[in-house]
Amino acid sequence: MRLLLAFVLLGAVFAEDVWKAVNVDRTIDATSQIVKISTLYTFENLGTGPQSKISIGLSKEEAAGLSHITAGIDGNKGKLKVAEKPSQQELSIYEVDLRTPVAKGEKVSIRVNLRVTQVLEPLPVKITQADSQFVVLHTSAYVPSRYEVVSQKTTVRTTQGGKLLSATTVSPTKQETERVIYGPYANIPAFESKPVKVHYENNSPFVVATLVERFIEVSHWGNIAVEEYIELIHKGAQLDGPFSRIDYQMDRRGRRQPAFQQFTTVLPAQAKDIYYRDEIGNISTSATRIRADSVDVEIRPRFPLFGGWKTSYVIGYNLPAEDYLYTKGNQYALKTKLFDHVFSDVVVEKLRTKVLLPEHVKRVKVVTPYVVDRRPDELKPTYLDTTGRLVIVLEKNNVVPDHSQFFTVTYEFDYMDMLREPLLASAFFFSLFLVIIVYSRFDFTISSDPAKDAEERAQIHIGKLSHSVDLKQGAYDALVNSAQQYKSTKNDNELQEAKKTFNATRNEENAKLTEKISALKADSGNAAAEKASELLKYDKSVFDAVENYLKVVEKSTTKSAGQEEQQFLNKVKEARSRADNILGSI
Repeated sequence: MRLLLAFVLLGAVFAEDVWKAVNVDRTIDATSQIVKISTLYTFENLGTGPQSKISIGLSKEEAAGLSHITAGIDGNKGKLKVAEKPSQQELSIYEVDLRTPVAKGEKVSIRVNLRVTQVLEPLPVKITQADSQFVVLHTSAYVPSRYEVVSQKTTVRTTQGGKLLSATTVSPTKQETERVIYGPYANIPAFESKPVKVHYENNSPFVVATLVERFIEVSHWGNIAVEEYIELIHKGAQLDGPFSRIDYQMDRRGRRQPAFQQFTTVLPAQAKDIYYRDEIGNISTSATRIRADSVDVEIRPRFPLFGGWKTSYVIGYNLPAEDYLYTKGNQYALKTKLFDHVFSDVVVEKLRTKVLLPEHVKRVKVVTPYVVDRRPDELKPTYLDTTGRLVIVLEKNNVVPDHSQFFTVTYEFDYMDMLREPLLASAFFFSLFLVIIVYSRFDFTISSDPAKDAEERAQIHIGKLSHSVDLKQGAYDALVNSAQQYKSTKNDNELQEAKKTFNATRNEENAKLTEKISALKADSGNAAAEKASELLKYDKSVFDAVENYLKVVEKSTTKSAGQEEQQFLNKVKEARSRADNILGSI
């Protein structure tokens, strides 16, 4: 079985020998912590017919730190599809689909760009504050190739103005101030390798974002809130010895120190309400610059980051939904960046992007420009939610600025669900106020309160007293009206009948008042009863005034009321107001 598998693999290898690399020109840019490799291949089709697929080889160092790979026809803007294939003889193989087949004997030029991270090794590992940082690049003088290479050259670019301590020589090799040129080499067999090492000065800060957690909250009320939590660590040569703020400020190298002093984060042009803080609070040393196509946030940490030092911070802003959220009926599409710009040449070890969608969304789909790991969805309850909002969680490791591309989240959402939360809030406050009204109007106590019960009974007695006073006052008014009619008719019978009715009513209501005052005394005490007794005391004076008024009326020969009659009438009218005052004082 193993022998058969070996023959199959061997047959596959020879079957792919339909290409010859006529020329390979590789440039390795090692000026920052991200090694950027750009290789221009010129292939010739040696097969028996048209070919549309080419294999590209990567060394084990390149494959171990590979973060991003793209390929395209040289001179064209479009990108070709690249797929990883099984390794061959310690080379990682990636297959490039040319789309358009290349005829037999024809040539094609392909440019392959690689972004490789964390392959530069600090040497020495520890340095003092005044020292410069030196790193070592391990690579091969020969370009890793699945095919025979007729002619090839490799150029390694080092830091501008930095020292080149050493570089492995593979003849022909040319060393210049800021670069090392290997080759040209002729007729190099397939899978051939020639390891080399370049030791040079590189003071660019090797700051790595160990975690970037990006949170995107979508609101259909017109806003998209974005917040990022970022953890940074300097993975360059570690600081050996104490740190001196004075020496740091007086260092003539300025920004050429191997320390992370400040950086610029580029946000979308529509970004507003920007904030930047750490565990302590807001950092006032940050500044914002508004440009035509972006908003630049200049961030200066509380302290410079030397090798081995770390920090963390939060940055957030708001975006108008109309620029990133598209809709057609109940179909919605959110198009934004999976990874935002943090700073130039940033390396993110772990990126976690969370998209918080409105509640009750359905049929969610995610389309990304590259492969990401979609973790299980989460639910996050927020204000006025019932079941919680759906959170889409996406993760990717080893991320570089080239991954800052747009992705799309599509979903369905019923427009009527937007009214659910306002209606829910209105119903809540209506219910709250209704409960308050009911609670304030009714007594829900189980045990009785003697004092309160006595007060309620007293109010009942006072109401009864007031009713009796009203009836007696009505009797007075009726008698006065009869006396007024008597002045016109001189009918003694009617007047005498009115007197009898008045006396009967007065005596009856006075008797009731006496009983009610006794009941009031039993419930409210002597003080209230004594005040109520005044209703009977002042009645005698009012009755005398009415008797005198009747005598004057019987003797009067004029229809109009005289001065003496008017005085008696005023006393009768004052009786009601006096009774009200007595009742109010009880």
